[in-house]
Amino acid sequence: MTDHATASAYSRLPDRLARLAIVLAFAAGATDAFAFLQLSGVFTANMTGNLVLAGLTERTGYANSIGGIIVAILVFVAILYAAFRWTPAGSTHLRLVGVLAAALVAQSAVLVGWVLLPDTKGTVTIAILIGLSTIAMACQTAVAKRIDVKSGVTTTYVTGTLTSIMADIADRKPQELSTRVGVIVALVIGALGGSLLVGIDPALGAALPILPAAAGVGLLAAFRPDPVGSAATR
Repeated sequence: MTDHATASAYSRLPDRLARLAIVLAFAAGATDAFAFLQLSGVFTANMTGNLVLAGLTERTGYANSIGGIIVAILVFVAILYAAFRWTPAGSTHLRLVGVLAAALVAQSAVLVGWVLLPDTKGTVTIAILIGLSTIAMACQTAVAKRIDVKSGVTTTYVTGTLTSIMADIADRKPQELSTRVGVIVALVIGALGGSLLVGIDPALGAALPILPAAAGVGLLAAFRPDPVGSAATR
């Protein structure tokens, strides 16, 4: 499949990929809820939030969180680069599925680590869990970027999605509004669900992102990109 053909196949999110974007946004919200509430106030999906937090030196808990913030940012950048190198334009669909499957493995490892690692409040354990969670979100972000060429949908942060919505409304351009709004709502619901489950049992909060991650792998694996972007891709 050529570079142009791959771009055509994913340029307008077909129905199944639109559902995938919403599912992955839910996973990101749930992941950030667990990470922020249980892993020293660090985001593992929203790196913009981490960069802002890194500069707020006067906030409570800064000393405890800055190490985790640095870990999250470095891991996110490294894994994102590796994922993009592994899935260049024109690469096989199977590679994208593999990257998303790696995100599922990393999400599962967070739950296993939370349950089995000693001293879940210890610096080393928290760093390990932050790293694993960030791997999952970096892999997810790379896949979302590769499958979405033009619609302006993002699944780990919504500033770009909100910007795309308002820009297209202002310019009176057609847009995939239902998918964009769905992603925003799913992110919030995922964060809310994760927060509520953490309040019941932190392990449940760690487990929640696994479900949408698994669903995302299934949706992407079942999708068959059409080199000419016909309706058969739906």
